[in-house]
Amino acid sequence: MIAAATFDALLSPLGRRALADATALSPTDSTLLSCVGRLRKSYPADLASAAVETVILRAKAAVKFTRADRMFFTREALEVASGEVVSRYRAERFRRYETVADLGCGIGGDSIGLTAAGVKVMAVDRDAVRVRMTAANLDAYNAGPLASVQQSDLLTDPLPDTPAAFADPGRRADGKRFLSVHDYLPPPAELLKRLPPGHPVGFKLAPGVPLDELTAFGGEAEFISVGGELKECVLWLGELRTAERRATLLHDDPTQPLSLASDSRQAYLEPRPIAAYLYDPDPAVTRSGLTPLLAEQIDAAPVDSVVQLLTRDTHQPTPFTTAYRVDAVVQADEKRVVATLRSLDAGRVTPVNRGWPGELPPTRRWKLGGSGHRFVILTRELGKPVAVIGERV
Repeated sequence: MIAAATFDALLSPLGRRALADATALSPTDSTLLSCVGRLRKSYPADLASAAVETVILRAKAAVKFTRADRMFFTREALEVASGEVVSRYRAERFRRYETVADLGCGIGGDSIGLTAAGVKVMAVDRDAVRVRMTAANLDAYNAGPLASVQQSDLLTDPLPDTPAAFADPGRRADGKRFLSVHDYLPPPAELLKRLPPGHPVGFKLAPGVPLDELTAFGGEAEFISVGGELKECVLWLGELRTAERRATLLHDDPTQPLSLASDSRQAYLEPRPIAAYLYDPDPAVTRSGLTPLLAEQIDAAPVDSVVQLLTRDTHQPTPFTTAYRVDAVVQADEKRVVATLRSLDAGRVTPVNRGWPGELPPTRRWKLGGSGHRFVILTRELGKPVAVIGERV
């Protein structure tokens, strides 16, 4: 963990030179020690280490932030930070407010998203270094004039007086990750006690949060995926709530989300055998429990009472699933699978496990000589393990 004094040194003229020299070394995790050793010949040890670490983290952060090369991070804070696409999408709900509190601001990713939406931000964190990083990172986006940053404890110090808030409680401590909201730092329920009743708040939660824990809040649980990868859950409270559950799919443009939402539970749908097309819902849909709603919308049926795959006789395009045209459904046995693939002239295979309890052997030993490509979806059909062989459409 970088010390506050060392971070301040990084911002000095000497620190900027150290960062430039560290950048020229193109350090990686595997060359970190050797690069630090070279830099220590010209700079104090702590500054050399911080400069090399910063350059490495900036390279990692490029997938999340467009101005990562001017930002500052700690490893843990970068891992849990939302990328620009997600933070800017979330910020759209706060456009109606002139000022929003960013409670537990970390390295400032959410503050950056809020200011991009034209919202003034009052950012708070109890960690002195992260407060400094937030201020520096806001400056990297020329957002400093729209934000104020202060070091405060969310459970003991006065909270910013703003009409709405976004909170990102800590979900890690001593190397452990927390899923239960009761273990968060601070727990959302404790933070809510310090806010006016019905205060508009959005809580960033781990995507694996137990759903039954969210019921007591009476809010909206929104699960967000980016490019098919589930990123986070947001609990929306007060007037920020728009539904009971929502699945949101984001790609490159956060202003063009795809959402599926419901305020009611869908009726149970009877599973049926796999038909001509198989649909694998986006993880935001399955995690939010909205697969039955999607099934109703595309007139599909589940293939099993547990596995959340859908099927129908004809193809119905939908952005909320990955769809496969089914060539064959066979017993999940290696010999049967290989024989079927050879009959289809398959040469390349992509296995996909969706609720199947076992694994197929490495596909390289099958020695397929065909020219085509097939997916092998290992799953369950009406309670029995099967292998679905098909092409993505």
